[in-house]
Amino acid sequence: MAGTVNETIADVLEETLAHARLDAPLRAVAISGSPRAPSKSKTLAERLLDALAKLGCETRLIDVATLPAGALVVREQSAEIDDAIAAVGQAQIVAASSPTYRALYTGVMKCFFDLMPPAHLAGKVCLGLQTGIAPQHALSPEYGMRALFASLEGVPALVLYATDAEFSDGEPSDALSERVARIAEQAVQLVRGLGPGEA
Repeated sequence: MAGTVNETIADVLEETLAHARLDAPLRAVAISGSPRAPSKSKTLAERLLDALAKLGCETRLIDVATLPAGALVVREQSAEIDDAIAAVGQAQIVAASSPTYRALYTGVMKCFFDLMPPAHLAGKVCLGLQTGIAPQHALSPEYGMRALFASLEGVPALVLYATDAEFSDGEPSDALSERVARIAEQAVQLVRGLGPGEA
């Protein structure tokens, strides 16, 4: 009888903890790798965070261009960069957003990722957002962003490429905004282990 009671208590406790994990707010960080302002890729990162916040996530934007340049190339220490890297480590969803430079992401983005310790993205759902002039570069986030995330053991779940034609006065079109919102919903579903429409 005691064994049965203990098993029942254990089952109830596990179910309670499972619900608590589902109810706990997720942390999402977006890393903007554009060296310019204003920036279409940074705008996409902000829209993604807005969509994730509406789904109950705690969000933070890391604008790499505003971080101390000397620390990005390891010439000095920076508490600001240490804090940014720690925020990435505490997040369940990590997005990187960059304009297309030389058919890839920016060098300043790479500098920031190079500062992360090994396996810093392990188990995290990673999202790549990339903007560019030419539709011919649409596969760039596939072979660039996914490999960047995988190098730190992240889960390269979803990527998006948007051309300048999908923006008007620096703002994403309705269709592009919807794509970003869908990525946000899918990311939460992946972290929560939920099916479509359950985020």
